[in-house]
Amino acid sequence: MNNVIWIPAPRGITGDLESWVDYMDAQYPAPNIDGIYLMEYEDGKRVGYRYKGIHPQFGNKWWQRVKEKIVESYFRRRIHSAVLGETDSVLTGMTQLLDSEIMNSIERLADEGFEDEILADYAHQMSKNK
Repeated sequence: MNNVIWIPAPRGITGDLESWVDYMDAQYPAPNIDGIYLMEYEDGKRVGYRYKGIHPQFGNKWWQRVKEKIVESYFRRRIHSAVLGETDSVLTGMTQLLDSEIMNSIERLADEGFEDEILADYAHQMSKNK
């Protein structure tokens, strides 16, 4: 499956920092170190804050603004290459593999050790039900 990693995303903005700190204290009174805490806005955008512990200089909670970065798994890169015909595979041309539900299912099967022929058959059967 695709992995999400969190990378620093400083904004460098100024504003009512005290209110923001109060909000974070109220929402997350006992955060876990390196925990990611999400805020979702009305427009669907999300921003995360990583709790880094107690700030060594100031003695208060230390938060780092972060953003999501999707990292495609090796499996998904291999499947995309196979579908496009870049590798010699029975999966070549099977565009139904690009459907996220089918992709998630065959990825789990591949993790269990099933070969491409079984994955192709499974994907074909799944696509008939859509």
